[in-house]
Amino acid sequence: MVVPSFARKNQNLEACLKRKVLFLCETNGLHSPIAEALLARIDSEHFEAMSAGTSRGRLHPLAVEVMQEVGIDLTGKIPRRVQELADQKVDYVITLDESARTYPNSQHAETIHWKVDDPVAISSEPEKQLRAFRMVRDQIAQRLRLFVIVNVRPHVPSASAKSFAASAR
Repeated sequence: MVVPSFARKNQNLEACLKRKVLFLCETNGLHSPIAEALLARIDSEHFEAMSAGTSRGRLHPLAVEVMQEVGIDLTGKIPRRVQELADQKVDYVITLDESARTYPNSQHAETIHWKVDDPVAISSEPEKQLRAFRMVRDQIAQRLRLFVIVNVRPHVPSASAKSFAASAR
């Protein structure tokens, strides 16, 4: 199938208009791949999500399991170091743990720090860890929904805002 040139140009334009979000955690094995996959599901129309770690780690099996529970497959996800994305221009860097918080943002992107629990540190018992991973997944999803609402809402001209405020009384 041949794609017309105007359709290719439109796809390229849409890709340029998406805001790029980099999720950063220590190993790219817990929080950041969960956040990347959730943002892609919540709003891939306006955002392009990517994730990395300040050091290379392994994808935690419980992260894979809790994402499978919501229909997202992380089994093929290969953790990356943030240095591998050095040539990527991003609009937002969202850090998800303390080690990532200190990473220097050389991209001049808006940096947002989210304190997210470490589900591995909660307990050594597998069932409690699984519950902790579910809570972290749900906490990240809730924050992402708010992030999308705040960063996608259309600009309301001041005259319209005043008339809206007056009609709300």
